[in-house]
Amino acid sequence: MKLNCFGRNSERSMYELSSDEMQAVREAWKRAKEREIGKHILRALIERKPQFKDYFGIHVDEKNNDVYSCKEFQLQSHRIQNFLDTAVSSLGFCPIGNIHQMAYRIGQIHFYRGVNFGADNWLTFKKVTVEIVTQDGNSSESTSIDLKSIPSIFPRDSNTVTIIGWEKFMSSVIREMKRGFLDEARRNCHDEETRF
Repeated sequence: MKLNCFGRNSERSMYELSSDEMQAVREAWKRAKEREIGKHILRALIERKPQFKDYFGIHVDEKNNDVYSCKEFQLQSHRIQNFLDTAVSSLGFCPIGNIHQMAYRIGQIHFYRGVNFGADNWLTFKKVTVEIVTQDGNSSESTSIDLKSIPSIFPRDSNTVTIIGWEKFMSSVIREMKRGFLDEARRNCHDEETRF
């Protein structure tokens, strides 16, 4: 018998969103997507870790050194925003498994496109997304919490619920993307071994 100090039934339940968290995620997204949030997320990723340009295939010529106006930047920022829009719009209306399947498939696609993020890059992607989506559109100051602390010590104000909801949501999405990538890598490794 496992002793569970946090009152959770399983590892999977730690990613489950409460109805309040789900509503807070949807409300924050509704505000964020009006700000072309995909561009803000990708811009912040590149500013924090310039290698994200390479991961997303963003290359600029010497004449036009503006990364943010190049075609590849625009395309990738739309992909990020469209994925998040589809996933968040599905929350509460479709089983969470559908969102996870979509994230899993994106992980598989990342394998075939050679987008192999390390753990630090996945954490950066999650942190940037949560910060930018949950920040007030009028403020340049980002909002973040230390998730190493037990969430129950925080007051249950709407901003905290929103941040915790987005942390849980992005954790589950990224977990599935990583799983999709790894499963596809294993499948291809096994296929290579059986050819000889």
